[in-house]
Amino acid sequence: MMKMTSPLSLCSLMIILLCVRAVMVVVASEGPRIFKVGDEFEWRVPLQNDTSVYSRWASTNRFHIGDSLSFVYDKDSVMEVDKWGFYHCNGSDPITAFDNGNSTFYLDRPGLFYFISGSNAHCTSGQRLIVEVMHIHHHNHHHDASLPPSMSPLSASSPSESAFDSHDPASSAAASSLLASFFPPFAALLVALFSCQP
Repeated sequence: MMKMTSPLSLCSLMIILLCVRAVMVVVASEGPRIFKVGDEFEWRVPLQNDTSVYSRWASTNRFHIGDSLSFVYDKDSVMEVDKWGFYHCNGSDPITAFDNGNSTFYLDRPGLFYFISGSNAHCTSGQRLIVEVMHIHHHNHHHDASLPPSMSPLSASSPSESAFDSHDPASSAAASSLLASFFPPFAALLVALFSCQP
């Protein structure tokens, strides 16, 4: 025999689920972050048996428009290069280059960013990094089978110019994304509350 559920208990369950969803949206939209490249390892030549240290680091993080990368290093440099420069460890025509020991790179667009050490020997030893910046509503991940697994980004796109930026990384895109994702569950919560009135 099947037990009937009261409309009030269904309404209560719906309100609870909508509240949880609204809280999750707010927590997920925490705003721009600053990522220290390599964490405690920082930006330096990897150990001989650990040349994929930066690929692993990038794969454990999620980067969004408005985030920043902080490169901390000693007696070295960091360059943003195009895809060809990355795979050939060629810094002869960098998009941007720094050697001040503490460089911050502002992620201003979705897509791939390629970074290498300015030292060819360091780069060929694994001191290079690919970062994929997510679209605001990024749902699909396609692996590029033509790339080696240690260098395979989540999706392929062509590099374009980017800039280091010392301005406030708060972005209107992030703010509008927060509003767009927060209001539908909030509005649904209000509808549920009013429809549950006896």
